Amino acid sequence: MKCRCLATTLGLPLVLLLHGCNEQAAPASPASQAVPVTTTQAKVSSFPVKRTYPAIASSPWIVDIIGRVEGWLETRNFKQGDFVEEGDLLFVIEQAPYEASLLAAMAALAEAEAQEVLAQVIVDRNAPLVATGAVAAEEFDQYEANLAIAAAQVKSAEAQVVQAKLNLSYTEIRAPIDGRIGATSIDPGTLVVPGSESATLCTIVAADPIRINFAPSANEFPEYLASWTAKRPLHAEVTIPREKAWKRNGQITFVDNTANPDTSLIRMWTDVDNTGYELLPGQYCEATVTMKVLENAVTIPAEALVQVASDVYVWKVGKDDTVTETKVEVSLQQDGTAVLSSGLKEGDTVVQTGVEKIRFNGTKITKAPPARSPGTPPPDMNKAADQRDNGTKKSDG
Repeated sequence: MKCRCLATTLGLPLVLLLHGCNEQAAPASPASQAVPVTTTQAKVSSFPVKRTYPAIASSPWIVDIIGRVEGWLETRNFKQGDFVEEGDLLFVIEQAPYEASLLAAMAALAEAEAQEVLAQVIVDRNAPLVATGAVAAEEFDQYEANLAIAAAQVKSAEAQVVQAKLNLSYTEIRAPIDGRIGATSIDPGTLVVPGSESATLCTIVAADPIRINFAPSANEFPEYLASWTAKRPLHAEVTIPREKAWKRNGQITFVDNTANPDTSLIRMWTDVDNTGYELLPGQYCEATVTMKVLENAVTIPAEALVQVASDVYVWKVGKDDTVTETKVEVSLQQDGTAVLSSGLKEGDTVVQTGVEKIRFNGTKITKAPPARSPGTPPPDMNKAADQRDNGTKKSDG
């Protein structure tokens, strides 16, 4: 309204005055607006090429403890789920009958040895009489045969003693390996009968080291053959999802000689340390195999890449803080890192985050404020709250 009054008073053209009153600053071009971004530099380093596979842990050694002699179970010297060491006494089967059998076998051996001594005395006494004719040759042959029979009976009796000792030793059942004992339904007072269900007393599972089973695709096998040599065997890093602190490394010790016809996968495994038994047989884990190491590889964060149709670009930062669209060739991406075969060299600066805000070459960039921690309110919210609080205090005053 004020402009219209001036036009009437001064007699100036209304259109020009109105144009002057409504004149505003021309909008800045996109290239002149500073876009907040974060940047990073291309690096050159050794880059390990890795493959990660789902894996299942298993025990390399599972032993069923089976009773080898019949008898009543007298004691069980462990709790279900206990860790045991090789040689620990687990069960004792009634020993008295087997001790008696051993004594009887030893008595039979003593008798056989006495018969052998007597047969030897008879042979020694009659040997000189054969030459004089006092003892017939046929009779002396019988004496020697009796000696041979007595010696054989001694051997048989010795074997019976050995068998009796073995049977007695089987009444004490000891752990053949280090491991963990599973559940068992065999309690003291149970009659153990070899060949029956009650003969299986428990199962020991060895889990240190533990075996990690995984299965790459058969299509990857040529790459495995090219990377795996006798002087440089392949290694795998084993991790438990959601347990970042647990990591173990092992050498691949087995590759199956056929692929699974249903899945076209090749079974492999590695044995790793499991001190403390943090990883249980049957538990899910992951195996990461380092296939090779790329030397002098140029790398940038993968989030800096911009996909345009079939081409890949980055926003390269110049000395004047303006950006230029630069085409790159990506040889592989892994764990958030892109390995470039061309387009950048060591030390080149590119936009890392905020690439979606840039549309034109020559766009001015500025350093973006640091990211807020989760749950932290924006700075303008804190400022508004402070202003509100100050206003409240003034009104109270």
